[in-house]
Amino acid sequence: MSGGGVLSIQGMRITNEEVSPGTVPQWLLEHLISQLSDAKPYSDGGMSRILVIYPTTESRREIIELISNQGYVIDNTLHHTIPSLMDSIMSDFRMPQKLNQSSAFQIILHEECKKVSANLGFPIINPLPEMNWSRGKTTALSELHAFLSSESLAKDWNGPGIGKFRKILQSLESKLNSTHGDFLPIRLIEKLINSERPFSLTDVDGIIMLNHSPTIPKSHIDFMKVISRHCPIHQLGNIGNIRLGEHGLRLIDEWAITDVSNLPEWVPKHNPTSQNKENNVDRIMLHRENQSFEATYSIVSNFLLESSNKTVLIIDPNFENNKNIWGRGMKNLGLPFSYGEHMLINNSFGHWINSYLNLSHSDDAFSLDKLRAISLQQSLVLFPEMPVHPKDERIRPIPDTELLTNIARSNHILGGPGALSQWLQSLSSNYDFRFNNDEDNIKKESTQWWLLCLSRWLNPLLSGFDRDSIKEFSNKGVFTNELLPLPDILKNGDDWFRSTINLLSEKMTSRSNVEDSVKSIAVIQSLYSEFSNLRSTQFLIKHNYPKMGPAWIDEMSNLIQKINIKISSSLSRNRVRILSCDQSLGCTADLTILANTSSNSWDLRVPKMHFIGDIERHENNLLRPDGPIRNARHNLEHILKSSPQVIILDSSFDDSNPPSTPIREWTISNNLDESKIFESVIDYSLSPRNAQRINGLRLNDNQKSLRPPINSNSVTISIDPILQRDRERRQPQLASEDGYLPDENRNSVFNFDIKNMTRKTPKTFSSPRENVRWPVLSAITIDQNNSRKIKTQTIDPRPFTPRSLGINVNDSRNGFRQLENLNFPTWSPTRLQKWLRCPRSGWLTRSLKVELEDSQKEDLDARTHGDLFHKIHHNLILQTLNFKEKYPRNFDFDLVNNSPLNISHSKIDPQILMQQSLLNLDDIAPWLNRDDAVSTNRIRMMTGMSIREWDEWLSNPQPVPLTGRIGRMINAELLLENVAPIAIEWDLSLYDKEGIEISLPSHITSPNGESLDPIKLKGQIDRVDLVPFDIDNNIWIDEEGSNEVAPLELYKSSWKPRRLVIIRDIKTSEKTDIKDRHFKGLLEELQLALYARSWEIANPGDLVIGAGISVLGHETSHLIEKSSNLLVSKLTKFGTETEITKSLFRFLDEDESPESDPFRAWMASRISVALNASDRANKGFVNPIPQENNCKYCSVSNLCDVKLEGDF
Repeated sequence: MSGGGVLSIQGMRITNEEVSPGTVPQWLLEHLISQLSDAKPYSDGGMSRILVIYPTTESRREIIELISNQGYVIDNTLHHTIPSLMDSIMSDFRMPQKLNQSSAFQIILHEECKKVSANLGFPIINPLPEMNWSRGKTTALSELHAFLSSESLAKDWNGPGIGKFRKILQSLESKLNSTHGDFLPIRLIEKLINSERPFSLTDVDGIIMLNHSPTIPKSHIDFMKVISRHCPIHQLGNIGNIRLGEHGLRLIDEWAITDVSNLPEWVPKHNPTSQNKENNVDRIMLHRENQSFEATYSIVSNFLLESSNKTVLIIDPNFENNKNIWGRGMKNLGLPFSYGEHMLINNSFGHWINSYLNLSHSDDAFSLDKLRAISLQQSLVLFPEMPVHPKDERIRPIPDTELLTNIARSNHILGGPGALSQWLQSLSSNYDFRFNNDEDNIKKESTQWWLLCLSRWLNPLLSGFDRDSIKEFSNKGVFTNELLPLPDILKNGDDWFRSTINLLSEKMTSRSNVEDSVKSIAVIQSLYSEFSNLRSTQFLIKHNYPKMGPAWIDEMSNLIQKINIKISSSLSRNRVRILSCDQSLGCTADLTILANTSSNSWDLRVPKMHFIGDIERHENNLLRPDGPIRNARHNLEHILKSSPQVIILDSSFDDSNPPSTPIREWTISNNLDESKIFESVIDYSLSPRNAQRINGLRLNDNQKSLRPPINSNSVTISIDPILQRDRERRQPQLASEDGYLPDENRNSVFNFDIKNMTRKTPKTFSSPRENVRWPVLSAITIDQNNSRKIKTQTIDPRPFTPRSLGINVNDSRNGFRQLENLNFPTWSPTRLQKWLRCPRSGWLTRSLKVELEDSQKEDLDARTHGDLFHKIHHNLILQTLNFKEKYPRNFDFDLVNNSPLNISHSKIDPQILMQQSLLNLDDIAPWLNRDDAVSTNRIRMMTGMSIREWDEWLSNPQPVPLTGRIGRMINAELLLENVAPIAIEWDLSLYDKEGIEISLPSHITSPNGESLDPIKLKGQIDRVDLVPFDIDNNIWIDEEGSNEVAPLELYKSSWKPRRLVIIRDIKTSEKTDIKDRHFKGLLEELQLALYARSWEIANPGDLVIGAGISVLGHETSHLIEKSSNLLVSKLTKFGTETEITKSLFRFLDEDESPESDPFRAWMASRISVALNASDRANKGFVNPIPQENNCKYCSVSNLCDVKLEGDF
């Protein structure tokens, strides 16, 4: 497949001798210093002028600085590596300058390959002209050509694509008048064969080539052979086995010189000895390989304290992957660290500029995650500073992330094409202004202004569709209706890039942190320089580059992702240097540490190369299987002699990270059976977190901690779950004689089965309402006849008041000891419910505001689905009966004017009601017009139509039959003939801005008749209905009724109601059974009872005679728990009646023969629970209540040590 072979060159002058690995021979160092002060030519009796070839750039820099530090002026032309010598001789031959193979060139090269591929230039790789030529293919060919060129095989290689690829490179060389690095060695070799001595070697008497790896590229070997025709070369190679790789490189296979008389004349006279120098090599055993960093920091910090002049060389085979770890460690030790080169994309600025570029690009363009991330970052200036708002200076172009989250959820904005229009449409809609306060509206206009500025500034980067669609949106503020100042639209992507870079530069120069500013400006300059290079090159070779839109973004994003930036170049001047094994060849120090020596870190696998198979490898002696191990052995030989003291950190104890082959071989050959074992000693400046982690590991191994713990009480955290599970198992369960749990065991209970509230009363026991004592807790009675367990009902025992354990540490941590009094001024039913279910969860989420960040899902969020049905249901009632949401209806006026009292009385055709509801649906959720799977499914579910039928109907809206969930909702509403809606989403703050005060007299406050502080309640009641006193005579209001607040203990009073009221809570449900949801609303939740009492307090004379859950799901059902009041005993057609409270509730001061209305007693019981929950919360009790239903859906369960996990 190639014509490669051994290069035969006439007149080579190459000799070699063997030297000990490690430092540069003293005789050579002395000569290099002496020749600097001896100007007499060698031919006239002066000292020979010697050029030295170093194995690595770092070793060259080390020797130059060593000589320079002695006060000498260095002639850098006498100190080279093979690549730098090539560059020097290239200049001698006046060849075109070397091509900069930067990220800009890679983009140019890809475009050229793309053109050739379209013309079938790569028939094997891309056999069809319309096939996409990816950047990966260009990269693969580039890597293959570079490798073959380094092995002097590229010219005659017959593999796929290389011939055409070489022509592309040569064409670019011609257009750019430059020399590509892949062609440099072979061209230099040809010129050196056919020319006189190059200028760089004219005054050089000889070249000493220091020890090199035996696996250097063949092109370098051939180059040095040709050089030897013009200037003699004397090699210094390490002693050792050539086959194993221990020996240094030999340009030609000749015996080493062993006698001083055989040395070339120009070589300084010395005794060619090859005895190994003695030094101290220690092995330290590690329990885990990741201790390498800790052990290194400890050794280095102690060593540097001995002298201010000592130097350390740390060698890490996996240095490239561990750069950031070493950087943090060196910073903690107060030492400088050079990262060398790293990718711009890994820098915070590079990451965010790339993220900003791609905000409008790809399938998740303008997604919630992207917008939220770009709005929270602090690295970029997203657009120029805007003038003050023309009307309200509180409005600034700053987004509210919570608002963005709510809009994305409510409008199902997932990102992608068209997402920007959806955002702007949602932010431009004033639909919800009547529900918002000024603060909410200011946030909305601020977010709208920010997104308008963003979209206008990003205009050149938008797709054509997005650019056209945003023209439809006005720049008027959604709240103030004022024209919002916006940035100018830039002409193209290049203008955008330059303007954005200028904004960033201004920001960086104004920073107070000078060091960060300098670094950031350097990064910006690197990016701008590469961008300018790309454009100038494209102009030179007449490339048509994209001017705007996704194509421009794709080009710029690829440019950014491939740019390498240099953080620091002064590596060898640091007292501590950290290098890879290959970089360290030829380097020395006072102490050398070899770290991360496992087989996972020291990768000895043969690299893979595209388009080279096993046959090609064997035929051309490429990618030899023993290449990496030979190179590793050679590096190890140098490392072991690189300093007077060498330390090897061996991870042989770590079964998951066994030692690499070179370390294992070295250990066996030296019979190292015993070595030191590293023990953590934290006497150096590590991060506090790492120090505590190490102490924890020691304690886990039953060893004494090196430092006292920050919190000695933390040692008991691990036993918290064990104690909690033990308490759960020990909860009392057995009943007393009446079938219920004894009262003295109440404080030992802290969870219960919700089902016990709805189970039927066993025949052998009295119901809770008629039991001797009340309230009661469910318990188990063992049937003596058949040993069957009999369970009774329960009255909600929450909030639980479990006894503390008496262990101060545990009790304090788990909320059994009071925090500082919290004293919440107001409550909402939702917030109270959260505290009731689990005080810890309520405290974290409602008091500390700790919650998981919402993430957008493909399917419609359950909350959005619920809000959608709520609004459609509410609008149906509001528009038909003509009153406003949030405010009570003027029912007296409607009654006098014979206005329709409810949907059924309106006599509007059901099909027209369906038409109106569908129009409302389109107004509320215009995103349902999309043709994605979610919209298709939801449209069919709600309307019974396909997406095509929905589009056709929207183009010509007409009355349609009742179908889908909306149709069933309307049908269920038409059945409520004997109710009159008087309030929708009624806001409690209309009565009192501070909230409605709810209290109970102590004699009916369960469970113990305590006097509890009242609570201030805020919230919104979904729906309030009036019911008639006499439907036949159309009597809805009793003018003789009282104008005072209804007493809870109505049975003790002569109070007469003026109006009769039903409270409904609207729920949407996909899975929960309708009756179960109603049970939950009455017996587990607090909302219905609290809202019922709030309405009575705010509307004196009104009596709540029913409350329940209206479920809008597959079927719509209006369930109502009705009072036993005789006034409504004959009431019908108000919903589905239930009698859940009838056998459960009575007032606390009643006996087993109660006379009260169970419904009123239920209200008092639920209010008691709410007051007790508020009381414990205000006192600071935040104990956890781990239960299946609590933990399974808890948003902060990952912070709780005692949570129930798994499948419960």
